[in-house]
Amino acid sequence: MKRQNKGTPFICRRYEIKGDNFALFYKALRSKGIHPRKMHEKGDTVYLLLSAVYDKQLKKLCDEIGYICKTKDEGDVIKAAKRLKKRPALIISLIIFGLAVIYLKNIVIRIDVMTDDDEIKSRVIHVLSEEGVKAGTYIPGITLVEVERALKQRVEGISWAGITRKGNSLVIDVVETIPKEEGSYSRFPTNLIAAENATIDKVLVLDGKLMIGVGNGVKKGDIIVSGKIEIENPKHVNGKEEKEVTTRYTRSMGTIEGTFDRTVSFEQKLDDIVKKETGIVKKQRYLHLFSADIPLFFKEKSGNYYSDITLSCPEINGFEIPVGIKTLELREYDLKPVRYTIQQAEEQAMEKIKKYETNFLNEYKILEKKLEKTTENNAVKIKVNYKLYGNICEEAAFFIKKQ
Repeated sequence: MKRQNKGTPFICRRYEIKGDNFALFYKALRSKGIHPRKMHEKGDTVYLLLSAVYDKQLKKLCDEIGYICKTKDEGDVIKAAKRLKKRPALIISLIIFGLAVIYLKNIVIRIDVMTDDDEIKSRVIHVLSEEGVKAGTYIPGITLVEVERALKQRVEGISWAGITRKGNSLVIDVVETIPKEEGSYSRFPTNLIAAENATIDKVLVLDGKLMIGVGNGVKKGDIIVSGKIEIENPKHVNGKEEKEVTTRYTRSMGTIEGTFDRTVSFEQKLDDIVKKETGIVKKQRYLHLFSADIPLFFKEKSGNYYSDITLSCPEINGFEIPVGIKTLELREYDLKPVRYTIQQAEEQAMEKIKKYETNFLNEYKILEKKLEKTTENNAVKIKVNYKLYGNICEEAAFFIKKQ
C-alpha cells in the first residue's frame, strides 16, 4: 500500500511503525487529522514521512493502540540546522549574505519614464531627485503617493503620474497635458446650504448670491448662498426698455454663522462590563527586516491585551539600518462586571458628555445647556439640550454642462 500527498515538507521526520493491524492505525491517523507526506507498508512495518509538528501526536497515538513507533531519521532541514548550530560563524555569514541580497533587491537600479518627450523626462528625473528618488535609494522607504503628488504638482506639461515597481526598477507612467477644446467645458459650481435648522446671525459672502439674510430662520438643506448668479442688464429695443438676463455660475464662498438647537441623549447602565488591567505584562519580539516582521516566538499570546510597540534599529554613520528588533508589550486586562450606584452612573454619563463636547462641539460656542436626568430600565439616562452658535452651512455642488 502506498500513499503520497502533494507538496514538500519544510521540516519532517521519517518513522517506522510496527504492528499487526494497520487498518486500525490508518483509521486512527484520519481521526486525529494526521496526514503523512509519504507512507508505504512493508511486512509488519509501515514507513512514513511526517511533519515534525505531529511528532508528539503520532507517538501518543501509537502508545494508545499498542504499536511501536521509532524515529528512523530526521528530515534534511533538521539535519542541516544541527550542523549549522555547531558553526555560529557560518550562521552569521549566511544571515549577513541574506540581508545583503534582500537589500540589493530593494534598491533602485533603474528609472524608466514612459514618455517620448525628452524635456518632460528631464523634468520628471529632476523632481524625483529632489524627492530623494534616484539610483541606490531604498525602495520600501519611498512613499510613492507623495512622490506621485509632487510630480503632478511640479512637472510642467503632465496632468497625471503613476509609479510602478518592477523588481528593482521604477516605471514612471505620465499623461501629458491635453489642451482643452474651446467653446465646450464642464463646470461644477456650488451652493452654501444650511446644515442645521437655525437662525442666521452673521453673514460674510466672498462669492455667490445671498438668498437669505441676517435674522431669518433656515431649515436644513435650504440654499443660503447660491452659485447661480443672474444679472439683469437694461436694453433699449425700438424705443422700449427691455431687460437682458445673463447667468454666471461660481463656487459659493463665505461664512454663515447662526444659532441652532441640538439634543443628544447619553446612557449609562447600572450593571455594566468594564476593562480592568490585571498587572500582567508580556512581551513578544519580531525580527524586523525592512517592511517584514518575522515572529521570534512559536505561539501567539491568548487573552485580552492593550499593546505598545517599540522598534530598535542600529545606526551606521547616522543611517538607520532597516533591520532590528520590534517589541510588542502586552498589558493584560479582564472584562469584569461592575454594579454602579445611581450617583456613580450619573458621573459616568457626565464623562461621556464631556468627551462628546470635546470631540464634536469644539468648533461651536455653547450658549446654553440643559440636562434632563431619568432612571429607567436599570440605567441612568441624561438628555442634553444644547443651544449652539457657529457655522451653520456646508458646500453642496450642482452640475451643469455649458456650451
